Amino acid sequence: MAKKVLALPGDGIGPEVTSSAVGVLEHAAGGRIEVTYGEIGLSALARTSEHLPAETVGLAADADAIISGGAAQAPSGRAHGDPVRELKRQLNLYSVVRKFFPLCDRIGVRGVDLLVVTGNPDALLHVSETESLDGVDLHKFLSSASCRKLFGETVRISASMGRRKVTCAHRASMFPTLDGMFVDEFYKCLAGAGLLVEDMEVGEAASRLVMDPPSMDVIVSTDIYGAVLAGVAAGMVGGGYLTPVGSIGDSCGLFEPMHGPNPRDVAGGAANPTSAILSGAMALDHLGMPAEAEKIRKAVRCVYSRGAVTPDVGGSATTKEFTESVIKAVEEQEEG
Repeated sequence: MAKKVLALPGDGIGPEVTSSAVGVLEHAAGGRIEVTYGEIGLSALARTSEHLPAETVGLAADADAIISGGAAQAPSGRAHGDPVRELKRQLNLYSVVRKFFPLCDRIGVRGVDLLVVTGNPDALLHVSETESLDGVDLHKFLSSASCRKLFGETVRISASMGRRKVTCAHRASMFPTLDGMFVDEFYKCLAGAGLLVEDMEVGEAASRLVMDPPSMDVIVSTDIYGAVLAGVAAGMVGGGYLTPVGSIGDSCGLFEPMHGPNPRDVAGGAANPTSAILSGAMALDHLGMPAEAEKIRKAVRCVYSRGAVTPDVGGSATTKEFTESVIKAVEEQEEG
């Protein structure tokens, strides 16, 4: 039976890059996926008066994987949260996985091949801010059960992708109780998993990542530290245009480009869809199609090596031309 994939084009350049991702996904997976479309963000607001329509939530709950282009900020005066974040919360997508690797020799730092796994704060954490005359009080609650869910997903994805070592990044020196619990649960959950394990302060982890990229295989951390480490890693491989992100729960997963719907300095028709396309590859990994996912990654690398890329990475291709080149590279693998 074909796997159900829901596409949420969203706003800004979302429809453009989501279309690219779906096109490549369908060529790589053949008849093994069935794609449907839903609305989210300002485009949904214009038609339904809701940023996250009930119809979209229903489609998402029934999907095996979701490809999202992201939702733009609301017009001034409209009070609402990010509908993509709200969808993740409703689906209990408790882990966030980002994959980093250079696409060719001329872009990024050699030796980077990294997964960064963090907890989704909208699904796992309880955070509140309270203002006073003197400042702001921040309260953050992280349960041991949430930690175990995150580490369980870390073990699963590490095993599925052939990873060997997991590093737990933390600030136990500053937060000995909260981060100390995080580290304790890390060692308990990964005991007997067949993986090399270590823990270190987040500053040391960032330093080692920059100085010795091959030494870092999988990093697991809480949301704030993990987001910073992911930003460092993204810069090392060429930026958010090239970085896929997956938010994963017990069954469903939502996959999206790291750059969001409205990155700066994008000319019309020349948006770089690489991040969205590679997010589609992560969706195929999640759906149990690793060979098809690897076809996409190989095809993207091939196109980058040929230089048939968009202007932001030194080429002159339009979004459509780049996508067609990736599809052709997928087909060349199938013919070979």
